[in-house]
Amino acid sequence: MVDTINKPPNAHGQKLQARRKEAQKIRKLTRDDAFNAFETAPPPANGDEKRFEQLGFPGFASFTKALKHNSIGLVEKFSFESLLKAIEKGNQIDFERVKLGGKYRLLANPLNAYSFQLIGDDSHGARMAPAPQFASRNTAVDLVERYWMALCRDLRFDRYANSPLIADACEDLNNLGFEQEFGFKCSPDTIFRGPYEGCDVGPHVSQFLLQNFQFGNQPIQQLQRYPRKNLDYLTDLETWNKVNNGDIDPTGSDIIDGTRHIITLRDAGQWVHIDLPHQSGLWATIILLGLGADISNASPYANGSITTSDAFGSLGRPDITIQSGFAGVSALKHAWFQKWCVHRRLRPEVYAQRLELFRRGKLGNSPNNPFHDETFKQFFGEGAEVWRKTTVLERILDHNQKQNVAQGRGEGDGTWLLPIAYPEGSPTHPAYPGGHSAFIAAAATMAKAFFADGEFPHPQVPTDNGQKLRDFQGPKLTIHGELNKLIANVTLFRDGAGMHWRTDGTALGTNSNARSRKGLETGGNLLGEKMAISMLRDIKRTYREEVGRFKFQGISGNEIEI
Repeated sequence: MVDTINKPPNAHGQKLQARRKEAQKIRKLTRDDAFNAFETAPPPANGDEKRFEQLGFPGFASFTKALKHNSIGLVEKFSFESLLKAIEKGNQIDFERVKLGGKYRLLANPLNAYSFQLIGDDSHGARMAPAPQFASRNTAVDLVERYWMALCRDLRFDRYANSPLIADACEDLNNLGFEQEFGFKCSPDTIFRGPYEGCDVGPHVSQFLLQNFQFGNQPIQQLQRYPRKNLDYLTDLETWNKVNNGDIDPTGSDIIDGTRHIITLRDAGQWVHIDLPHQSGLWATIILLGLGADISNASPYANGSITTSDAFGSLGRPDITIQSGFAGVSALKHAWFQKWCVHRRLRPEVYAQRLELFRRGKLGNSPNNPFHDETFKQFFGEGAEVWRKTTVLERILDHNQKQNVAQGRGEGDGTWLLPIAYPEGSPTHPAYPGGHSAFIAAAATMAKAFFADGEFPHPQVPTDNGQKLRDFQGPKLTIHGELNKLIANVTLFRDGAGMHWRTDGTALGTNSNARSRKGLETGGNLLGEKMAISMLRDIKRTYREEVGRFKFQGISGNEIEI
């Protein structure tokens, strides 16, 4: 009789002690890689906090939302210092002592900035280029694009080519040196798109945000409820100040009782308003599996090395789908460390409010001609020239006046405030890098590793009313190109809602004078991609299969091999 109690079965063909040592070896290799990748030099910031403190305006160019502010929207020093102290300590009890300004909005999970992870590199060991300075030309041109996105929020993407408003936006941005700052010229085919391969090919919206698919036994149509057109928020100072203090209940946008596919920036903004971090990446992997897309040749199930069994828990559907979601959540830890502990960059809505304060002469300047005021030049630096030159401010003043009259806001006058797509304004965490931009890049990088590139089969676009899809007639789309477009969409749709700077998310173009010269990541997309690569390195060790090298092109056009 076999003694099954004292001699446990050994189904994997190894002695348990040998297995134990092998598991220890894998953990040590993973530990050593993460340890060696950890940069110990202090992470660089842009110096804005120190600069404006020396000017006598602490927190002027920093994230301060939900803290206590004075009557013109500048943070109270005691409140800002309570946040900085909590960040320095990094303990739960210290964040409980932060002096908030309102009763509705709380800080968005700053303790996640201190979380650890056991797969991939540690969040505190990554380094990013500093966010562009408040007074830089890059930041000013970036906000001009935010203004134009707000003005174009209700235009259909497929009508850009014949839109006078889009033509004016392209002309203004190009005259301001958009290509110099962000790497490409604006045209109806490129405006509000990403700089990566595939982003400017075919429809504005990625196939992964359009195609219907099967989720288990449930048919999913990518229709969504959409907001009312011509309704923006935070266009008057009274409401803006309440929102800045966290004193406005963060209720949802004014939603129409109907559904359609994404056809405008306003629709797109609603998608990234209430999505889950892993949602878009998960959708992409499920769509690719449903289409029967080729699996990467690194998999022995795809390259013919394994012929007697199928992939499942490893290198199969459960594995592929869960890794994209897990990568997205891990990328948030990397983004949160950079946001809270390093950069604390203000949101675009705050920069625009600073412009409005100067327009009204609230900062010791002349309200008659703020652009030539010495105080304005001191605060906005190289950006002052951009504001003297752009044509967008007059349009924004008129747009906001119409919004305020129609909605009975403030005194019914115009402002230079940034029209926002959400009633609660931006989230209560700093801007740089974007959380959405990090998690979608991480998830899409996983998809690139697991799926081979190739032509995207049967691409579709929305019908005129957005209710259905029809076949797309145009240039060939590729799987990895549409994944790049998905990265850019999820990133820039947040910009279109007024939440982020372009530089919070997308990597800067190779011609940009703001691009890091030190090889550091710029924006959440590269941060998320790098984090996913480190996860793939660790995950690959855990497979029993003989997995080849994952090979794909990174968002910057570089060849990645793991």
